[in-house]
Amino acid sequence: MDQLTYSFDPGRLSFLGLAHPEPSLASPTSQLCTESQFREPIYAGWCGELKEVPTLHRKQWEFVFILQVLKQHGMLSQGRRGLGFGCGKEPLAAVMAQLGCNIIATDLSAASAAGHGWIETDQHATALEDLNVRGICDADRFRERVQFRAENMNEISANLEGFDFVWSSCAFEHLGSIAHGVRFVENAMRCLAPGGIAVHTTEFNLTSNYRTIESPDLVIFRKHDIEHLVRRVELAGHRVFPLNLNPGSGELDRHVDLPPYKQEPHLRLMLGDYVTTSLGLIAQRAR
Repeated sequence: MDQLTYSFDPGRLSFLGLAHPEPSLASPTSQLCTESQFREPIYAGWCGELKEVPTLHRKQWEFVFILQVLKQHGMLSQGRRGLGFGCGKEPLAAVMAQLGCNIIATDLSAASAAGHGWIETDQHATALEDLNVRGICDADRFRERVQFRAENMNEISANLEGFDFVWSSCAFEHLGSIAHGVRFVENAMRCLAPGGIAVHTTEFNLTSNYRTIESPDLVIFRKHDIEHLVRRVELAGHRVFPLNLNPGSGELDRHVDLPPYKQEPHLRLMLGDYVTTSLGLIAQRAR
């Protein structure tokens, strides 16, 4: 496969949401990463808050999506309480603190993270300062508003409760299995106050609704896995925002980044035999 010419054709895959309108950041729902969202003025605005240059990369899109969803629901304001899972060294907690939120950011303990590649690739956080290395938030204000603690996403502590919002960015696909990922999203709803918002991003399989990768370090969720997750959360009485699986119609929505991956464009990538992208999920705890 030639990296310059290999492309993804969504028109051949009936299970994708081709009948839905293309997703947007102006009115976010549970949706896929698509090229058109990078062109919205909202995108550049959030990149400014993150102290990043806008880049055609799905990981940056995940950060923007999470922040925009929380903003839309009035969560990024003075005194709101947020809980982040698998935060690594991501800048989200610093942006949230700068906007007035009080945050508990969590990551695996160093002992648990060893051997999974997070420490080796400098993505694992061990101290509070790791979450504000860009100076997004004033250092004193950051220390007042943000706490860091070790937390296993497969065994969420009972004392993590009453939060206005929770989030995770491409974390729950690394919990050991599809079932573990589904269970995490269910359990994280218990951390919310009534009416609170959960927003998560994860890997989504664009090329198969049957076969996928399910390994101890990485799983790729298929459409029917996500639909199962949605049913589980809704059966518990909560609301999941509708799925929009329209994969977009832009040139970069068809471009597939092959190993070794580029910095951009990196909206779709090949993982094993599958073309994947990022999916954002939004849920609201029952009032």
